[in-house]
Amino acid sequence: MNTFLKTTLILFPGVLLLMGTALFSQADAQNRFRASGDTTVTAQERSVRTQGTAQRGIFQPRDNRLVLQLDDLTEDQIDRIDAMNLQHREKVMELREKMRSNVITREVYLAERRANYENHQQELKKVLTKAQWEQLQELRAERRRPGSDD
Repeated sequence: MNTFLKTTLILFPGVLLLMGTALFSQADAQNRFRASGDTTVTAQERSVRTQGTAQRGIFQPRDNRLVLQLDDLTEDQIDRIDAMNLQHREKVMELREKMRSNVITREVYLAERRANYENHQQELKKVLTKAQWEQLQELRAERRRPGSDD
């Protein structure tokens, strides 16, 4: 066996082992952070922690939602909002699957998704206080403003 082949057979598994270890340790650190469930964090600390990581769509991480940046949010409100979001997410995923399997058209999908969103917002408005709802609208407006990341 030549030297190049021997060296390759020794180095290749070592490199794979190092890469795998690095990836698993990074994923483990992220999972530990998510599982910590620290609910004693203030709205300002949550804002700083999630700043610059805003994601759009229905699969936002729990710490990244604007609702969690509201002042005076109670544990009961958080639990009710989480349950509502889960239900909304399931409805949207069901609609998406119907559209992908050609049970409904894209236009029907968009109309039903919009109706589900409006219903979800009305339910959210019932859970939040008037001041919290207004604060949420302000946070949404800030996020939509161009250049608001500065």
